[in-house]
Amino acid sequence: MTQPPQNPSPYGDPSQPYGQAPQQHGDPSQAYGQQPQPYGQAPQNGWQQPQPYGQQPQPYGQPPQNGWQQPHPAPPRRRQRDSEPGRFTWADLIAFLAYVVVMLVGGVALLGLVPPFSTMLSSGVEAQEQQAQFLLNVVGYGLIFALALAFSAKAFWRSVKAFRHLWWLKLLLIPAAWIGTLILTALIVLSMGAEPETSANQLAIEGMLQYVPFLAAVLVMGLLGPYVEEYFFRHLLIGKLSRFINIWICGVISVITFPLLHFIPALVTMLVSPGAATDLTVISVVPYLVMGSIFTLAYILTGRSLVYAWLLHAFNNVMALVMAYFVQPRLEQFLEDSGMDLEDVQGLFAAARGLLRLGTEVTFALTIGR
Repeated sequence: MTQPPQNPSPYGDPSQPYGQAPQQHGDPSQAYGQQPQPYGQAPQNGWQQPQPYGQQPQPYGQPPQNGWQQPHPAPPRRRQRDSEPGRFTWADLIAFLAYVVVMLVGGVALLGLVPPFSTMLSSGVEAQEQQAQFLLNVVGYGLIFALALAFSAKAFWRSVKAFRHLWWLKLLLIPAAWIGTLILTALIVLSMGAEPETSANQLAIEGMLQYVPFLAAVLVMGLLGPYVEEYFFRHLLIGKLSRFINIWICGVISVITFPLLHFIPALVTMLVSPGAATDLTVISVVPYLVMGSIFTLAYILTGRSLVYAWLLHAFNNVMALVMAYFVQPRLEQFLEDSGMDLEDVQGLFAAARGLLRLGTEVTFALTIGR
């Protein structure tokens, strides 16, 4: 006898354990012969969304990889980092006043009254007198260099970090800038139709170098002197002053004042005796104007980098010393041994000296003892 079907319990199937979902005996949405899919997964059947021709189906939940997807933005280009010279401080004022008193006014020359400087200066022997002058410059520039380095140490380190951007290109541009200085200076002077002139500052330095060892000259004129001048003429006059004035206006101020440092005796003579003859002429100023312009451009374009301006200035001075110690004497000896007429040799001497000095003047304010 067939039993009538039992009515389902309103509270679920009593044959199932408490808390479990009833087991289905078939899902009409599933394809024939496939097992039900776990909850939350994409259906795995042959009726999924068709893919473009020639591409494989993409995993569920990933964007399609085709030629029409959104392109990734290009990474930002690295730019020159600014060295952040900082604000004017009382330390900068102290360094400036010390530079004016020690170097420009000649305060360190008071050491000339103290032995052994006084003995050497009054010996009547040119070698000892020139060596005493050099030692006084060593003391003066050594003192100002110590102050400048101590007060600009943080800015110097920041400029070293900024130097890492395209450092190889910047190093290659240092000798290129020096060669460009020579060519540009020579073109300007020759275009003016004038003979090359040498400032009294340069003549005094050349006279001193005859009695000073090469390495000692490199230390003072090639390393200490350039850092002191870059600290004042680029770091302060451009780097810190540009917080208040346009940076290119500051650059013009730096370029104009830079040559004046090397013509202080001429400026004093012009103030004391107007109309008196001095070595302050347009031709003698051209090398310093060109060098100051190149140093200023390099400082601004490298993110106000004190270390780069110093390296560029130091390389220029070292090459000028190499010319004075090694190239010029050998060139003159070669002209003497060439067997030319005396008048021709003298003309070549003058031309050779003038061309070697153009753009290679040592930017070193030799004002002590004048």
